[in-house]
Amino acid sequence: MTAGALTAGSPSSPARRAALTLFLIGLAAWTLSNLDQSLFGYALPGLLGEFQRGPETAGIILSLSFVAAAVAVVPAGLAADRYGPRLILPVLLGLSALFVGLMGFATSIAMVTLLRVLGFSFGAALSPVINAMVLTAAPARLRGMAMGALQCGYPLGWLLASLMVAPLLASSGWRAACFAAFIVPPMALVVWLFLRRVPDAQPVAAVSRTATEASASGGLRTLLGPKHRLHFWASFVVFFLFGGAYAGSAFFFPTFFTTERGYSQADAATLVGLSNGVAVIGYLLAAALGEYVFTRRNVFALWCLLGAAALLALLWVSHGRTSDFAWFAVMAMFFYGAMAVLPVLVAEVFPIELRATALGACASAPLSLGFALFPLIVPFVVAKAGWAWAFSAVVTPALVGAALFALLLPSLRSSEVH
Repeated sequence: MTAGALTAGSPSSPARRAALTLFLIGLAAWTLSNLDQSLFGYALPGLLGEFQRGPETAGIILSLSFVAAAVAVVPAGLAADRYGPRLILPVLLGLSALFVGLMGFATSIAMVTLLRVLGFSFGAALSPVINAMVLTAAPARLRGMAMGALQCGYPLGWLLASLMVAPLLASSGWRAACFAAFIVPPMALVVWLFLRRVPDAQPVAAVSRTATEASASGGLRTLLGPKHRLHFWASFVVFFLFGGAYAGSAFFFPTFFTTERGYSQADAATLVGLSNGVAVIGYLLAAALGEYVFTRRNVFALWCLLGAAALLALLWVSHGRTSDFAWFAVMAMFFYGAMAVLPVLVAEVFPIELRATALGACASAPLSLGFALFPLIVPFVVAKAGWAWAFSAVVTPALVGAALFALLLPSLRSSEVH
């Protein structure tokens, strides 16, 4: 990465200002990206109704999107390293929203699928670009909090999208909700203008080449050796199960509330969006506790278990809209809030010369596998047993399993990580 790469430990005031600027730009871009991608979840009930399709179709669309996204992140990272985030980030952000907006013109489910795959691929490709930009610039002592706070772009995007689309769904249907994505490309231009003002620094690619080469020389054989084998497979299962639980639930909840609980599309969007807004508390609390009080491993395991318990309460105990909102908000705080510590778990476990390989082999790869598989499983169970049993039998055990396998990883404080 060439643009905006600032020395992490630099004490100078310009470097600190640049680091803060890059964090705010990254958070804004990640929020906008999740805003336009969440529109698909809000539009899904109406979309399926118009084309007379069931949840199985939604699962196939989501699965194809996640598979394509897993491929897209690699060239996006390479492009950001070569050309810098100040060009690649706004291009990806604008294209992602453009394809989401074009879904509003779709005349067939095949066209919806193609546009969703393209839009989500560009949106997911933002992840390595934004994460690398923020990690590079953040002071070492604040990296954990910076990455945790950055994940708040997920719930903030869902919240802002719900505020926009709830009245559109009520008055004009799901296509108007997709058209709302067209507000993002002009904002991508604003992001580009702000990124231009951040000074260049020494390219990160040159600084990190030694570690990358060392990682490649050891490769998977070192990670699968006696010293790291247990941590490798534990991390693999954690990311697979958590990614599957997230992918198998998040985009389906608006449909769950409309078909299972009798909400209108607008009311379902409002409930999901406002609950995600409350969930920001869980993200920030997880980041702070994982950094300064406990460890990220223990916070992740606890948040998964509490999220699973709240999900079961939502499915089997909750009655009425106030209760639905309260339980969904609590679930989102812990279930989705666990993402505030997830991205740095592998970095804590493996030595620096192996982190690049580990992040690909036992984090990104299993996460993508879970993203691709679970959206196919959940609709299949829905067709056989209904939404409540599908979430209970698929999503909840995956969350509990992720927590248990996380406990096989060492419990390291940030001061112990090198």
